[in-house]
Amino acid sequence: MPAEKQTHEEINQKEMLPKTTLAQWHTTFDAINDAVCLLDMNGKILRCNKTMESFLKKSSKEIIGGTCWELVHGTDKPVKGCPIVRMKKTFCRETLVLKVDDKWLNVTVDPVIDETGNLAGSVHIISDITRRKQREEAIKESKERYRGLSEASFEAIFISEKGVCLEQNSTAEKMFGYTLSEAIGRKGVEWIAPEDREMVMNNMLSGYEELYEATALRKDGSTFPAEIQGKMMHYKRRTVRVTALNDITKRKQAEEELRKSEQRFRSIFENIPNIAVQGYDADRKIIFWNQASEKLYGYKKEEAIGNQLEDLIIPFEMRESVIEAVRNWVENGIPIPHGELKLMRKDKTTFPVYSSHVILKNINGELEMYCIDIDMTERKQAEEALLNSEKRLHYLSSQLITAQEKERRRISLELHDEMGQALTAISINIRSIEKELPLDLTPLIKERIAEIYSLADQASEQIRELSHYLRPSMLDDLGLVPTLRWYLDVYRKRTNLDVKYEPINFEERPSPEVETVIYRVVQEALNNIVKHAQAGSVLVRVERKDKEAAVFIKDNGRGFEVNEFLAPDDLKGGIGLLGMQERVSILEGKFSLQSSKGHGTRISVEIPLH
Repeated sequence: MPAEKQTHEEINQKEMLPKTTLAQWHTTFDAINDAVCLLDMNGKILRCNKTMESFLKKSSKEIIGGTCWELVHGTDKPVKGCPIVRMKKTFCRETLVLKVDDKWLNVTVDPVIDETGNLAGSVHIISDITRRKQREEAIKESKERYRGLSEASFEAIFISEKGVCLEQNSTAEKMFGYTLSEAIGRKGVEWIAPEDREMVMNNMLSGYEELYEATALRKDGSTFPAEIQGKMMHYKRRTVRVTALNDITKRKQAEEELRKSEQRFRSIFENIPNIAVQGYDADRKIIFWNQASEKLYGYKKEEAIGNQLEDLIIPFEMRESVIEAVRNWVENGIPIPHGELKLMRKDKTTFPVYSSHVILKNINGELEMYCIDIDMTERKQAEEALLNSEKRLHYLSSQLITAQEKERRRISLELHDEMGQALTAISINIRSIEKELPLDLTPLIKERIAEIYSLADQASEQIRELSHYLRPSMLDDLGLVPTLRWYLDVYRKRTNLDVKYEPINFEERPSPEVETVIYRVVQEALNNIVKHAQAGSVLVRVERKDKEAAVFIKDNGRGFEVNEFLAPDDLKGGIGLLGMQERVSILEGKFSLQSSKGHGTRISVEIPLH
């Protein structure tokens, strides 16, 4: 215990030292960047500096009297490998490197020896070596990565100095058959076939860094094609050359297969009939011209090869745009769309062609554009004939509908005027006859006369309805809007459907042709609703816009699948719909039908107003 007391006296010399010296000692002690504390024989802290306070995040009052294992590790006894325990045995400096949380610490414990040579305590220093450890780890990882990459590389890697091998990786050993001990000291050209050694040695000694090819030589004397690239660098304080060598046997085989495939491709397309195929390089020079191209454009293969695309088959007015399109594809990857073009023959005549385009890389990695052209002349002529036929059919349909409307108007008038007048005359004549008959007619005769009156009235009413159905005269006299109102009133009473009518902006009447088409579309649509829709409500909207008359008809019926209903091989009663479409198309209008099962049907019509 005297030694411990003496140590306290030595460490706490506040009374013995001059006040100025003590203050300087405290200032210096606190200025140390490492965490420093003075311990007694039992490891209890007697004094600590400011850095120790920051490290432990405690004040000196909380620290003094405690042990480092309590404050740092939270244990009641020294941790395994504690340098304080070891120092008590060796009386020498002891160190320990440990990781606390995310920090690496270097702990140093130095003994404090009293005048009698006994251990009086110790100085405990904690240094934060996190950055140093991170650098060491980074260097270690870098070395491991380099070695790993070198060994895992698919390329043979050599390090040489003045053409002599200093080191090689395992891939080089597997590739050439030389062990590392056999490789070291050999000249680099011993891995190269004799015919290429001079070139490779010149590249090695001159510091050439571009990629090149040579024939490599294995230990067993066999050879293989190789791709080589080297670079000068500093390695272990020496200027060396690092060379990467890759076995390109498979690539060469693939190139050969590609060359054969290209030859087969050219052979196929050279002889394929009626499909003209031309090939162009990146500058639009012709490199391929098959027999069908000769026939289509009139140039023999010998005339075409080497010439510019635009000079041979592109009309003058298209040349700039074609040049720009090819340039955009080659430089920016913007493809030229497939489609119809007007191209030019040798005799300068133009004709329609469907042209498809593709860009490929040849075996040298160069871009080539191939065009596949099909003569569209016969197809265009057939399309023109079909279009003319459609026009004729359209005209005939128009004339048929016009004649039909005229005939309906004529029959309607005849029914109304002649048949109606005849029935009226019959009723008048019967009434006159009835007056001439005796008053004591039998009940049977009176009943028969009453039946004649009733039948005449019924016939008159039916003729009136038939006349209106064929062609209501009010459509010509009053116009579309009141005629549709009348028709929908009759329809509503006859069907008990909830019919809503919305005429919009129809103050000015359109042409009779437009009125007739709209009336017939509405009439046919409502007839279909009654027959098929099982609807509860109907909306009919007619609207006059600036340049068109629009019709919208909607019901809440059961709906149907349009594609099935209008299938070309089975119209299933869709003649009425086709009739509506035809009427609208005659006036250059648009007809739209939307329906699906369970969601009703919507018909939209737009007819231009000329």
